[in-house]
Amino acid sequence: MLTGQELEKGISMLKMIWGALVASLLVYIFIAPMMLETSRITFPPEAYDTLRKALYSIAFVTLAVTWFVRRMVLAAPAPKQRKSQQHPAIQRYTTAMIIALAMSEAIGIYGLILFLLGKNQVDLYLLTALSAAAMTLYFPRREEVISLAKRFEKK
Repeated sequence: MLTGQELEKGISMLKMIWGALVASLLVYIFIAPMMLETSRITFPPEAYDTLRKALYSIAFVTLAVTWFVRRMVLAAPAPKQRKSQQHPAIQRYTTAMIIALAMSEAIGIYGLILFLLGKNQVDLYLLTALSAAAMTLYFPRREEVISLAKRFEKK
């Protein structure tokens, strides 16, 4: 049985992880351009254009795959035995959230890479915004953990 205290502890931990990853996106947008404005990385324009198209494509594929992977992790059957003190629903939800948030963060990193190589802030802003939108979609929700716990208790 999932207690309210376990639920609150798990959700607050996930909110801290979520906040840290969103804060890293802000670092990409505000700090990276200031620190890297004088860097002299030269990248051929043709290669940059190819890389740009590839990373934008990978970003959208990552966005779609993130949704499927998260659903797959959450839909997996309940564990047969408890290996830790944490409720299995919290464990499973935490795993799904960390995977989804890490994959969403990768989209922002693609923008940072493009900024480093091409000094195009539009790429940085667009891919970071896409990353932030995905992270907003995967914000930790109590209702999801409760429904997962109910599903695990039925079995």
